[in-house]
Amino acid sequence: MTTVRLKCFCGHTWDHPKAAPIPADPRTVCPVCLAGQNTLEPSSQSGVSAGVPVMPPAPSAPPPQFSAVPVGSGTFVQSPSQQAFSAASSVSAVPGRVVSGFEIMEELNRGGMGVIYKARQIAMNRLVALKAIIPAKLERPGVRERFLSEVRASALLNHPNIVTVFHTDLDGPFPYLVMEYVPGIDLLRLVRKSGPLSVTDAVYYIRQAAEGLQHAHEQGLVHRDIKPSNLMVSPAPLPNTSKTAKLPKIKILDMGLARVVTPETDSEDGLTEPGLFLGTPDYVAPEQAEDSRKADGRSDIFSLGGALYFLLTGEVPFPGKTLVEKIRKALTEPSPSPMAKRKDTPPALDAIVRKMLARDPDDRYQNAGEVVTALDRILRGEGGPLPTAAPVIEATVPVPIVSVKAHGGAIRGLAMNPDNSCLITAGDDGRLRLWEPVKLKEIKTFMGDLGAVEHLALAPGGKWAATCCIRLTVPEMGVQLWDMATGAERRRLRGPADNIRCVAISQDAKSIAAGADDGMVWFWSTDQSGPKTICLKGHAGPVTGLWFVASDSLLSAGTDGTVRQWDLRTGKSKGVLPSGAGPIVSLAFGGKRVAVAGDTLTVRQPTGTFVKFVGHAGNVLCVAFSPDGRLLASSGVDKTVRVWSTEDGSQVGLFPGFPAPVRSLAFTPDGRGFFTGGGDGTLSRWAAPVI
Repeated sequence: MTTVRLKCFCGHTWDHPKAAPIPADPRTVCPVCLAGQNTLEPSSQSGVSAGVPVMPPAPSAPPPQFSAVPVGSGTFVQSPSQQAFSAASSVSAVPGRVVSGFEIMEELNRGGMGVIYKARQIAMNRLVALKAIIPAKLERPGVRERFLSEVRASALLNHPNIVTVFHTDLDGPFPYLVMEYVPGIDLLRLVRKSGPLSVTDAVYYIRQAAEGLQHAHEQGLVHRDIKPSNLMVSPAPLPNTSKTAKLPKIKILDMGLARVVTPETDSEDGLTEPGLFLGTPDYVAPEQAEDSRKADGRSDIFSLGGALYFLLTGEVPFPGKTLVEKIRKALTEPSPSPMAKRKDTPPALDAIVRKMLARDPDDRYQNAGEVVTALDRILRGEGGPLPTAAPVIEATVPVPIVSVKAHGGAIRGLAMNPDNSCLITAGDDGRLRLWEPVKLKEIKTFMGDLGAVEHLALAPGGKWAATCCIRLTVPEMGVQLWDMATGAERRRLRGPADNIRCVAISQDAKSIAAGADDGMVWFWSTDQSGPKTICLKGHAGPVTGLWFVASDSLLSAGTDGTVRQWDLRTGKSKGVLPSGAGPIVSLAFGGKRVAVAGDTLTVRQPTGTFVKFVGHAGNVLCVAFSPDGRLLASSGVDKTVRVWSTEDGSQVGLFPGFPAPVRSLAFTPDGRGFFTGGGDGTLSRWAAPVI
């Protein structure tokens, strides 16, 4: 019998009869998925009779970037486009779904290995954290063995400062790991939200973590990935959280890189190859970075010292832009002193941190119990009285890598060529200029009837650009197209009866959109049927932001405070959302998020809700996402630029002291830097925060 090799969305492969039909959803004929259906139980709330197997939802045909929704429904739903199914989609579960006796309640986090859900174990009526693992990941060499090692390692542990693992099933179509549910906040997010901690709190938390590590080390287990984000505080000690009588407790998370070493056995069993890096570069011990198999309990102590340094200063101990740079600093530079950053650090605590971060493992504390003893002395005041005032950090004001006077007025347009070869700017002085992006050396000035430029967009290939300007007469209003190689005007797109405020170019460079003061959105395109022009009416005021989310789907924002989604095939609005930002002056789209600037900065998260990012004093003027969507830059009338973590809304960078408000922003293609276009005509390049 002739067969063909098929692969389902869960990552399973099998031989399928060539003569048999191939369904749209291969999971309906996948032997592994079918065999594991009995592990999937429908929720009593799903409307399906109990005991009937339920397959994961079958995929539909690839829709546009955002699926269609009724006008006024107030919902945007992102759909797969070129990447029809993200890796985590195979383990996505809606609230109410039951997986092997665990009812999914809500998604807590999502990462490269899968999704973590808050769930309820029905039989015992207790809350748990269910870690759904992407099946395809388990097919990689050593990964399945590593997860099993995590479970076996966790089974050795029973300590109040370590999260308990209850159960695992890695063989079904929905592989998962069930752990103790810990409500709270990890130390990374805590510092990002509230700043460096008081000395007492920092010592109190790290002391608990050291106690947990001592227990793990006594069982022959080395964690190998201690860092602030793996240390959970429960309950969360934040002002807006509910108050309880419980003292905050630290829980050590994620034993995924753990290594069990006893006189009888080494749990690696060949899982870790020589030269394989394990850990987190900001906190990994030098000997572990060189060879993860050399890590022992003292390696965890180094990482814990790095976490303590972070809690006290808000900075990692050995900062760098690359893994190599960070490791090189840890191998060559002396242990950093928290007192150098924070003057209220007791000298005895400073000495403890530096000893924990010693380059040579023999110079560190030799076991975590010694760390507990040392920190106990600090808490008893033997190292001097503990400060009670708010922490004072010796912060340094960021300075630009390079700055130039680029225009005779505000820089309102700023765009980067995708290949990092050049930067284009446009200003109130009616000039369009091309720059070498590293040293900001001017390459050319475009000549022509530009006027005061309001906005510009660069075609994805970088061969041409579009600008819009303030004009006095209707015949002059429209969009100008410029050839990047020659600097000459290629064409003008006419039709608008009012001034254009913003422009956008589609990903295939075949369509251009423009937003006008009269609330109209203009759309010009060229396809197989020839050129066409569409005028879209919906906004009740000037349109100030546009973004193509697909070649046939457009987002628009305006001073009416709404964000609209347009189906460019029909010319109709698919949805309207009130942003809560007041009159919108800028719009950006980054992966699954939409950011709008207005009276405030608000970001529409993948969950569908708009969240305010609080920090600017006054109106926000412009926004830009990093290429990977993890960072968001914003500028305001307070003459600052702020950089945010899009995941949790925490401010990770502050750039104050601009002589005039920044009017335009753009990240470099690699996301390691960004450019600012000042209201005074200054163009600057900055290093982006590392998260």
